[in-house]
Amino acid sequence: MNDVDLSAALAGIVSKLSEAFPDVNVCEAEAVESAELPVPALVCQIAEIEPDPDREPLTGQFPCMVRVQARIVLGHRTPTVRMQTLKLAGAVAAIVHNHRFGSEWGGAKVFAVEPDEFAPEANRFDVWLVEWSHAARLGAGFALPDEFQPTAVLVSNAPRIGLGNEAEYVEVSS
Repeated sequence: MNDVDLSAALAGIVSKLSEAFPDVNVCEAEAVESAELPVPALVCQIAEIEPDPDREPLTGQFPCMVRVQARIVLGHRTPTVRMQTLKLAGAVAAIVHNHRFGSEWGGAKVFAVEPDEFAPEANRFDVWLVEWSHAARLGAGFALPDEFQPTAVLVSNAPRIGLGNEAEYVEVSS
């Protein structure tokens, strides 16, 4: 089993669910602006990486269970909203069940399909959670995307540091 690229795996999940539900706004949780969530929505995220020492591959890879969540969000004014949210949650679980989403990890094991309150302002929505996991192996390779690479290194001395002291910083040249 090869290393799993978590970004690509999540993109594969979003792609498959978008294809399956063309009338639903399927997106990654990081892409959601809290004030702007067009409903109906299906918000996906990798929620946890749990060690799985019983599956040690002796390859230098990290054996784990990757927990994924999809929140089904419908506006509370949708007619028969509770039944529609429940039906969509069931349909998502059926598609997710045993699916690999194009990644080299185990088939999905669904373990929760239930109502969820994902935010304090959720009273405007009816929300259900579909949660599943994939057995995976992660490698040690990691590189920050270019937008996270520093363009300059700045230093200053205490107590003239932090916000309000920007003019005190000097660029360190290489």
